[in-house]
Amino acid sequence: MLRVTRKKPKEKIERIFLTFAEAQDFLGVSHQTLYNLMKKGLPSHKIGKKRVFFKEDLVRWIKEH
Repeated sequence: MLRVTRKKPKEKIERIFLTFAEAQDFLGVSHQTLYNLMKKGLPSHKIGKKRVFFKEDLVRWIKEH
């Protein structure tokens, strides 16, 4: 007898971080400007070979500067 199983819809998990390109869009700046902001103290983190930015850190940094 063939058994039919229903797949549960996957819940969308909200990421707490942005990729480099997403951070550019979020801040409305160019690639080079984002690098310059990082040199001035904009917090970022490495996950493997990728650079990521926590949304909270970006908002806090904008408010402080």
